[in-house]
Amino acid sequence: MQHALQVLEYDAIRRKLAEHCETALARQHAAGMDPLFEPEAVWSLLDLTESAYRLLGVAVPPSLGPVRDLRKQVIHAAKGSVLGGQEIYQAADSLAAMRAFRSFINTRREDYPLLWNIAEGLADAKSVEERIFDSLEPDGEVKDSASATLAGLRRKMIATQSRIIERIQSYCTGKTREYLTDPIYTTRDGRYVIPLSANHRGKIKGIVHDTSGTGQTIFIEPEDVLQLGNTLREVESAEREEVMRILADLSARLGSVALAFEQGVEAAGELDFILAKAKMGYADEGILPLRANKACADITSGRHPLLDKTKVVPLTVTVGYEFNGLLITGPNTGGKTVAIKTIGLLVLMAQSGLMPPANGMRLGPFSQIWADIGDEQSIQQSLSTFSGHIRNISEALNGVKAGALVLFDELGAGTDPAEGAALAKAILEEFHSAGALLVASSHYGELKAFAYNTPGFQNAAMEFDAKSLRPTYRLLMGAPGASHALKIAERYGMPKHLVELAREGLSSEQQDIALMMEKLELSQRQARIAQGDADRRVSELKKLEDKAEKKLAEAEEIRKTVYSKATDQIESVLRDIRREAMQVFDDVKKSADPKAMEAARSHLKGLQEIGDELASQFETTRTKKEKPVELSKGMTVRVEGYTQIGTTLGDPKDGLILVQMGMLKLNVPVDDVSITQDKIGEKKRKPNVTLNRAMHAVSEIHLRNMRVEEAQQLLEKFIDDAVLAGIPSVRIVHGKGEGILRKVVQDYLRRHRSVKSCRDADPAEGGQGVTIAVF
Repeated sequence: MQHALQVLEYDAIRRKLAEHCETALARQHAAGMDPLFEPEAVWSLLDLTESAYRLLGVAVPPSLGPVRDLRKQVIHAAKGSVLGGQEIYQAADSLAAMRAFRSFINTRREDYPLLWNIAEGLADAKSVEERIFDSLEPDGEVKDSASATLAGLRRKMIATQSRIIERIQSYCTGKTREYLTDPIYTTRDGRYVIPLSANHRGKIKGIVHDTSGTGQTIFIEPEDVLQLGNTLREVESAEREEVMRILADLSARLGSVALAFEQGVEAAGELDFILAKAKMGYADEGILPLRANKACADITSGRHPLLDKTKVVPLTVTVGYEFNGLLITGPNTGGKTVAIKTIGLLVLMAQSGLMPPANGMRLGPFSQIWADIGDEQSIQQSLSTFSGHIRNISEALNGVKAGALVLFDELGAGTDPAEGAALAKAILEEFHSAGALLVASSHYGELKAFAYNTPGFQNAAMEFDAKSLRPTYRLLMGAPGASHALKIAERYGMPKHLVELAREGLSSEQQDIALMMEKLELSQRQARIAQGDADRRVSELKKLEDKAEKKLAEAEEIRKTVYSKATDQIESVLRDIRREAMQVFDDVKKSADPKAMEAARSHLKGLQEIGDELASQFETTRTKKEKPVELSKGMTVRVEGYTQIGTTLGDPKDGLILVQMGMLKLNVPVDDVSITQDKIGEKKRKPNVTLNRAMHAVSEIHLRNMRVEEAQQLLEKFIDDAVLAGIPSVRIVHGKGEGILRKVVQDYLRRHRSVKSCRDADPAEGGQGVTIAVF
C-alpha cells in the first residue's frame, strides 16, 4: 500500500498539512501521518477534527507556537544539570503557552470534551514560569532583579568600571600626555592600557602588556588602574557565581515539573496537529464525511486537493453503493488519471482525519488502498511499462482484502490490445470476486462492453466537447466515453489525408460504434444542459413564489394594523361621546332653565345618534369573524377596507374568494367579505368617523415654531390619518433651528409600527428641515 501512497502523491498532503502546524512536534506528526483502515479509528480521528473545526468557527485559541520540544533538557535539569538562560526562558515560554491553551479549553470543556481530554494533559506551572520570567530576559540574560546580591554586584561593577575609565582618561589628558605616542587608551586581554613611548619607559609605573611591532611603543597598565582592574575582576567573578547560582535555582525549579512538562509538550503537539487539520479544512473549503455502514465513497463536487481550486473541475462520483466497479473511459488528456487520483486522495484524506475539499461526501472506510497509476517503467530493474504494471497488480492481488479500494490507470495497456483487454477483464473479475471496490480507466472497447454487461460494474466517461475538440474534464456517470483519437490527432496538426486513411482502416462496425459513442456523448451533454436549465428555472420560480408570499404576508400585516388602529379609534370616540353625554346629563340635573334643558336634550339626542351609529359599526366589525357568511359566485358583497361594492367571481377556496370591484380583481380572505344589499357603484351613505378622517387626510404637515407637546399631538393625529388613508409617504416640515423638533419627529417615526423608514429630505426638498416618512 506504500506504493499507492506514493503514486497518489500523499506526501504532498503531508507537507501541505505541516504548513498549518505551529509546533515542531506537530510537523513531525504531519510528516509521519498515515491513513487508518479500521472504521472506528477513522471516525475517532474525524471526530477530533470536527471538534477543532467547530472551535475555530467560534473562537481563536491561544497560539501553541511558543511550545518547544525541550523535554530532554528539562529531564536533565531534573537530574541536577544547569541549563542555559535561553533554554530556561524558552521552557517557561512553553509552559505559559500550555497553561493559556489549557485554561481556554477548560472554560469550554462541555462543548469540546474530546479536545479537553487532551488539553487536560497540558502543564500548569504558573509559579515556575513566573519566577523564570521575573529572572530572565527573552535572550536568556539574567535580570538585575533576579536577586538583591546580583543587583548590588552589578551596581559595583558599573561604579568600578566608571572609576577605571575616569582614571585611564586622566593619563591621556593630563601632564603625562606628552609621554604617549597617541592620547588614547585601549585594552589588552581585558585590561585598560595606554600607548607609552619607549623613550619614556619608567616615567609611568605599571605593567607592560604588549609592545608595538616597531618597538617604539609599549602598552602599559598604570599601577593605580591595575588596582582598580583587580577590584573589577573580583566583582565580575562574584557576579558570574551569582548568575550561575540563579540559573541553577531556575533549572531546579524547572526540573521539579519535568514530568508535567514532558506530558504537556506531547499534548501540545497532538492538539496543534488536530487544529492544523481543521485549519487546512477551512483553507481547502473541505467537509466532514458522513458515515456509511459499508466500504464505499459517494463524492459530490470533489476537487483535487493539490490543484488550484479556482481552476480545477469538480468531480461527482459514486462507488460501492449500487456497484463495486467503475470503468472510466474517454479521450487522452481528458482527465481520467486526475479523476482516479482525486478519488484516491480524497479517500486517503478522510481516512487520515482530514477534511476532503468537496461539497459533500459519504464514506465507509476502506480496508486497504491499492493503486497502479502512471508509467511504471524501470531501467534499473529491467522492467518495461507493462511489466511494471503487472508487478504492482500482482502484489495487490496477493494482498487484497475484502473492502479494499483498488485504483488502476489504463488497465491492460502496454501490450497487444486483444491480449491486454482479455487480461484486464480477468483482473477486474478477480478483484471483484475478492470483495474489492475498483475504479479503473481504459481505452479498450471490450472493457466498455464488459462494464455494461457485468453485474456490479458501471461505465463512466470523461466528457469531450466535439465542437471545440477539447476535453471538459467533467466525469459523467452511467455511460462509456469515446476516445476521439482521430479528431484529437487532426486538431494537433496531423495531416488530413493520414487521418482519413486511418478512418478508412476502421471496419464499418468500428466506425458505427465510434459514431454511436459520439452521438451518445452529445445526447448526454444536451440532456445535462437541459436539466441544468430546468433546475435554474425551477429555482427562479421558487424565488418568485417566495417573493409573492412575502408581499402577501406584508399586505396582510398592514391590513391587520389598519384594522386594529381603526377599532381603537372607534372605541376612543365612543368613550368620548359617553363622557360628554354624562357631563351634559349632570348639567341638566343642576339647571332649572327650561331653554337650557331643551338644548341639553337636543345635544344628548345628537350624541345618542352618533354613538348608536358608531356602536353599530364597531359591533359589525368586531363580530364579523364570529359570523361566517355563506358566499358563492355572483353575490354582491362589501370587502373590509374598501368603500366600493363588488361581485364574487367564484366560490370560496382555501379561505379565499375572487371579488371584482370595478376594474380590480382581488383574491381576499372570506372573513373580510360581507353580503350587502347596496348597489354596485354606490358607497356607504354614512361613513364613520374614521373613514371621514381618512378621506380628508393630507400628505404634508407644518410644525415649525411649535412647542414640542403641541407638535407631538398634531404629528400623532397626522400619521394616524395618513396610515388609515393609505397614503404611501408623507412630508413633515419642522424647520432646522436647533434640531429639537427634527429629533422628536424622527424618534416618533422610528417607533411607529406602520412606518417603514424615515429620512431627511433631499436638499432641493428642504434638506434637514423636512423629514420624509414611508409607510
